[in-house]
Amino acid sequence: MNKKFRLGQSSHADEFGQTGSRREGRGHSKRRQQQTSQLRAQIESHDSESMLTLPDATEWIHLPQGTVIQRHSQWIDFLGADGVPLRGTLSGKLRGVSLVCGDQIHYTHASSTGETLAQIQAVVTRRNLLKRGGIDDRHPWQLIASNLDEVWLCASVIQPALKPSLIERAQALALDAGIPLVVVITKSDELKATDDIPELEPLRSTAQRIIRCSAQSGEGLDHLQSQLPHRCIGLLGHSGVGKSTLLNRLINRDISRTGALTKFGTGKQTTTSARLIPTVEGGFLVDTPGFRNLSVRGISRHWLPNIFPEFTQEIFEDPHRFDPEDEDTLVHFGIDFPERLKSLQRLWSEMAEKNPNARGQ
Repeated sequence: MNKKFRLGQSSHADEFGQTGSRREGRGHSKRRQQQTSQLRAQIESHDSESMLTLPDATEWIHLPQGTVIQRHSQWIDFLGADGVPLRGTLSGKLRGVSLVCGDQIHYTHASSTGETLAQIQAVVTRRNLLKRGGIDDRHPWQLIASNLDEVWLCASVIQPALKPSLIERAQALALDAGIPLVVVITKSDELKATDDIPELEPLRSTAQRIIRCSAQSGEGLDHLQSQLPHRCIGLLGHSGVGKSTLLNRLINRDISRTGALTKFGTGKQTTTSARLIPTVEGGFLVDTPGFRNLSVRGISRHWLPNIFPEFTQEIFEDPHRFDPEDEDTLVHFGIDFPERLKSLQRLWSEMAEKNPNARGQ
């Protein structure tokens, strides 16, 4: 007669003198709890700046120098010293180093079965690094590109709709990286000549540069193309704002795939990873994937007065003390755009967050 076992009890329970997989499950659970506790301890002691530190490259400066085009999971595409595209892998001493588009590297040639691969030996100290907040404390930063001369934030007005909060977030990231930001309004052919874009009104009294352009009508393209020689420019923007179409027009080649909007009026992502694209006279454009949000988690609040110059220092000490819906507050501080105070409150809170995945817990 076969012995019957209760649900959840192992048929090998008698061999071990245990109550079966229930006891075994509790043991696994305890180990998982211990591992979680260890991980939390590592997170609490983790220095978010450590992942940005590069090993000293001094001993490798005699080697040829290249520029990273694109990072893949197992290898890196880069332009060699003679401008020829090469493919390489990281040497062991660079294990854990996160390379991004625009990084300057020193490399050696090494023969591999079936093809010749280069080996990247060192990364040159970056002039700057554009990054955004990561998803959790184990990944505190998402690196975008390095050694940029300018960042162009591409934004459309109608489809998809312009979001002023996106501009404010891009300003925070650019200020933190020390890179000038230009707001490029794409698809201007969809607007009337008299349309002054009221969403941009709060920015008109600031030093923020704004350029209108259209890949269809050609408006503003000559000016943008004049900025390309001998410079490295990063392109940011939501999916569907016309970033890839603009890039193709700027370099007069269909090098980046384009896509239509979804039925919800949002963009379809056609660029899947950041890559460096040569333009003219030694210039480069960094084409980045469209994003849904630019996290400012971990970015210093020090930059907020630069983004919201109309507010007083009293407001920056704790923006949540002031009600954007209270008319007396608006009159007292001379606030013409209450939505700007709301946006300040959101950024102020997010910059202080340690782990966005812990919200509501």
